[in-house]
Amino acid sequence: MLKHLLLACAVAVLAPAQTAPLSCPETLKVVETATPPAGWKAAGGQSEHPFQRVSIYNGTPGGQEYDLAPDAEKNVAGKIIQTWNLKDYRTMNLFLRCRYPDTSATLFMDVPSSYTSCTFTFALDKKGVFIGKSNLLCR
Repeated sequence: MLKHLLLACAVAVLAPAQTAPLSCPETLKVVETATPPAGWKAAGGQSEHPFQRVSIYNGTPGGQEYDLAPDAEKNVAGKIIQTWNLKDYRTMNLFLRCRYPDTSATLFMDVPSSYTSCTFTFALDKKGVFIGKSNLLCR
C-alpha cells in the first residue's frame, strides 16, 4: 500500500504541469460618463459588450506594438480559423488585446511563455461583419 502511495506521489510530482487555456472574457462591462455642454446635465450609463476579435502583438501595450499576422488561416463550414504559433515570436514580450464591438474599451494581457499557440475562430457575413460568437483559445 505504501509503495503504491509513493509511486502515485512520484508520478504527480514528475508529470508536466498542464497550462490552463487562456481566452478573452466573453463580455466586457463598460461604465460610461458624459461631459455635458453648458446648460445640460448628463447621466452615466453602463453597457455590456460581447467578445468580437483579438489582436496579438509583440512589444509593450501602449508602447512599441507590433501586430502579428496569423501563421495559418482556414475556412471550415463557414467559420474562419486563424492560428498563431507563439513560440516563433518569443524574442520580445507577447500580449493579446481583446476587442469588443461598439466600444473603444479593450482588455489586454501579457501571454505567459508557457503558451505556444492561439486559435481564433469567428464568422463573417458577406459584407465582412462579424456574426455569431467569436472564440479565442491559447494553449
